[in-house]
Amino acid sequence: MRKILFLFLILSFNSFSQSIDLGELKTLENTFVDKKNKELFVFYSNDSLSIIDLTTLKEKSKSKISYPKKDFNLKFPIINIDSQVYFLHPLGGLVFRLKNDKISRIDKSYDHRMQISSTIFPYNDTIYRYGGYGFWSHRNFFTYFNKTTKDWRIIPPKGSDVLPKGSHSSIITVDKNTIYVYGGISTDEFNPLNFIENKEVWKFESNKKSWKNLGSLESNLPEFEHFIPYKNKQIFIDESNTLYLLDVVNNQLKTYEKKPIQEKIVSSMHSFYMDGVFYCFVTENDNETKIKLITISEDDFFDKLIREGSVYYNNERVYYFIGFLFLVVISIPVYRILRSNYRNRNKIIIDKGKLIFNKRIIPLDETRVSIIKLLLTSTEEVTLSDIMEIHNKKDLNYGHNTRVIKETIEEINFKISSTLGITKDVINSKKSDLDKRIKSYSIDKSYFNVK
Repeated sequence: MRKILFLFLILSFNSFSQSIDLGELKTLENTFVDKKNKELFVFYSNDSLSIIDLTTLKEKSKSKISYPKKDFNLKFPIINIDSQVYFLHPLGGLVFRLKNDKISRIDKSYDHRMQISSTIFPYNDTIYRYGGYGFWSHRNFFTYFNKTTKDWRIIPPKGSDVLPKGSHSSIITVDKNTIYVYGGISTDEFNPLNFIENKEVWKFESNKKSWKNLGSLESNLPEFEHFIPYKNKQIFIDESNTLYLLDVVNNQLKTYEKKPIQEKIVSSMHSFYMDGVFYCFVTENDNETKIKLITISEDDFFDKLIREGSVYYNNERVYYFIGFLFLVVISIPVYRILRSNYRNRNKIIIDKGKLIFNKRIIPLDETRVSIIKLLLTSTEEVTLSDIMEIHNKKDLNYGHNTRVIKETIEEINFKISSTLGITKDVINSKKSDLDKRIKSYSIDKSYFNVK
């Protein structure tokens, strides 16, 4: 029995051999990690700041800090951009920065209270916010802090024809140019005073400014109170004996057994992962009010895999099967329709004396349609005299008729080019190959289909 106990202690020590005491939980106001410099900033209620070297888990420095007594709290969300420490007001608007042990407000915004509990995250060295609640409604867009103008700007989803429901406390996962948004709380559309759980999963392509609905969170997912970012995944730990690894990018959910040490992870503090090591804030065995930071290697963090599943579900597979079955049943008529549509795409159809484009009739009279048909069907050169036989006003002289025909051709060109969305004329004139004194006309037949 002693050998078994000794072996357990040895294994436990190897799993998280490094640790540092941080003091009483009630004295810890906030923490954040600077991964670039491998430092942990710990803010205490006595207005002191401790900087810990994460490579050795030793305190590098400790100093007193000063901060505004109005509109500020050390518990504000912290974000790190280019090794700069920023505090953001949780209600929206106000931005503070730590510099030389002094916290000062730097924004030119105001406390608008329209982004309560919005999700704050860094992206492309910029502070971003998504969602938030205010005035009985939720936001469904991104804003970012402009370092130059010191104010907030919106990201308009110009490339999207669908939008997610607004929410607060949503989870954000960034994968290159794609931002995944899921979970959180939304407003009941029929009763804005009621909050409901948001089950939607969306992705936003930042380069295209477009949204796509991926589906809904699996119904058997528990409600998670805290999580640990892990690469481009999220680790959720609940009160049961299980640990969940969510990979929304690849739509994979893995469930693991929870290790005893993970029971002691403090949910109110932000444990993190860096360079193959998990840094966890845990309570001490003999005193749950005291906190220490321990390290657990990536290989030792996960216990036995229980099951695998999906983060979200959608009806794409069902739709694919129905669509395939539909194509099999009516493949021949569909093929004929598609072939006909392919041939006639972006073409003007001339049918029964009318010009039709995309099922719309182009308003041209019979004379102008006849001129177009003449140019399309003639196998020989079409001259001004040929057109004059169709469009000849007997009460006008030859010169006047010539000008009228020229204006008619210009009108036809304008209406057709406007309809097709092109800049060139489809009807052009040149000197006749037979007689340079005579003007001949031709038409670009690639834009037409005569039935």
